[in-house]
Amino acid sequence: MAVNPVINISISQGADFSETFVSTEANGSTSNLAGFTGASSMRKHPSASQSTNFSVAIISSTGEVSIGLASTLTAALKPGRYVYDVKLVSPGGGVSRLVEGQVNVTAGITTG
Repeated sequence: MAVNPVINISISQGADFSETFVSTEANGSTSNLAGFTGASSMRKHPSASQSTNFSVAIISSTGEVSIGLASTLTAALKPGRYVYDVKLVSPGGGVSRLVEGQVNVTAGITTG
């Protein structure tokens, strides 16, 4: 896999959230993620004890990795800045970071 990029994302409080990333190799080709698993979370800062875990889905043949949060989870987030990353584990146990960056949680206005 190529060097992990920094991609900042925005989450609307109280709304469903999803974002898809594509894993590529150093030569630009799409990564084959057969057998890979993933994990992703966000925290207020890297050493914060509390975190929110994203769901992670991998489409191995296209190198796509999607993260998501249901509206019930985003409703519980406080507006502000956070950090996140997406880690992948190969079938052999190697761990790599696909992407990392900041999360901006924007306040919800409409209720009900």
